[in-house]
Amino acid sequence: MLFALAIGVLSVIHGFQKATGRVASDGTPGSMDIFMGSVILLAGIGDLRMLVRGISGQRRIARHLWRMCFGWFIATGSFFLGQQQVFPVWLRGSAVLLVPALLPLMLLIFWLIRVRFTNAYKKMSMPRPGHVYSLES
Repeated sequence: MLFALAIGVLSVIHGFQKATGRVASDGTPGSMDIFMGSVILLAGIGDLRMLVRGISGQRRIARHLWRMCFGWFIATGSFFLGQQQVFPVWLRGSAVLLVPALLPLMLLIFWLIRVRFTNAYKKMSMPRPGHVYSLES
C-alpha cells in the first residue's frame, strides 16, 4: 500500500513536471503519467480503506474485478494499439483492433454494475466439514 501511494504521488508529480516542461520528455505525454499515477493512487487509497474498514462480499469482488480488468485493459491496449506491426498490413490502423483493445474495459463496466448494483452476487455459505459437498470426510 505504501509503495503504491508513493509511486502514485511520484508519477503524478512527474507528469505535471513533464507537462510544464520542467523535465525532459521521455517520449510519453505527461498526461499519461498523471493518468496512471491517479489510478495507482486510487488503488493505494483503496488498500488503505480496506485495511481500516475491512472488506468482504460484493466490495471484495468489485475490488478484484477493477484491478484485474484494468490491468487486462492496459495490456490489450498496449498490444492491439501499440504493437500493430505484428498484425497483417491490411489490419494495421483499422478500427477492428479497437474491439479487442477496449473489450476488457467494457467487461469491467458490465461486471462492476452487475456485482455492485444487482443481486447477481449473494453471499454463499461455505460447506461445513462432513457435509455432502465438503472436500473433507
